Amino acid sequence: MINLMFCLNGKFMDGIIISLLSITKHTNEQLNVYVLTVDLHELDPAFTPFTQNQVEVLNKIVKAKNPSSNVTLIDITEMFKQEMMKTANMKTHYTPYILIRLFSDKIPELPDKILYLDCDIVCYKDIKEIFDTDMTNYEVGVATDAIGRHFINKKYINSGVVLMNLKKIRENGSFEKARDMVKNRTMAMPDQTAIYKCCKEKIYFPDKYNEQKKRKDDTIIRHFSMTIKWLPFFRLVNIKPWHIDRVHNEYKIFDYEDILQEYLEINKQYKENKSGGNYEKNKI
Repeated sequence: MINLMFCLNGKFMDGIIISLLSITKHTNEQLNVYVLTVDLHELDPAFTPFTQNQVEVLNKIVKAKNPSSNVTLIDITEMFKQEMMKTANMKTHYTPYILIRLFSDKIPELPDKILYLDCDIVCYKDIKEIFDTDMTNYEVGVATDAIGRHFINKKYINSGVVLMNLKKIRENGSFEKARDMVKNRTMAMPDQTAIYKCCKEKIYFPDKYNEQKKRKDDTIIRHFSMTIKWLPFFRLVNIKPWHIDRVHNEYKIFDYEDILQEYLEINKQYKENKSGGNYEKNKI
């Protein structure tokens, strides 16, 4: 059994489809997938919550590999707004959805051990290896950030892949401290910096668990995070797994074509069958 968590809005359906297709391709384990969402449409019309209709599409993906797998939607809009709406980091380079993971400790439905993943990841091997890490003495398992370890601190983390021991996080109050930091201090990468500063008991993973550059032979998770290109001129590049033409033409990556074909078929069906209406919420 593997417990997974994603935090996103309704616009990131492309990413989570590709992520789950790549995960289910390489593992036979039962997947308990928790999708945390928030309705922030008053801030931006694009910030609509993930819906139960979308979850039904994801359930078909995970159950096709293991019928015991399940996707659960948890809407934390009320909780999130109470703490975060008037804070220092609601309008940064990133969307406010990066802050949702910092509420994990307050959600009783979540199991004590859970692997948080950004939705811009592609798995190339079984994630059971990372999930099976002994977390008894640690709050979080993380890899260093490919950019931050050079420009901030060699131990600066990337929060796109985080194995969480929520039992210890709750005991230590580390996510509560992280939320307080986010509320009171403007930061370029608020979620990442808050976890780095407030979670003292960390185990550092090798890059193969969160490879932010080029895929290597041992890569388990390839994270398509923002990166730097130095030539022919300095620039930031932010290409995601569903930006198919750019992945092919700029990154020259063609190693998950089977996943992309499945994604395109599922996405086409989803758009054809998409219907409006209210979605069911597990409100907290």
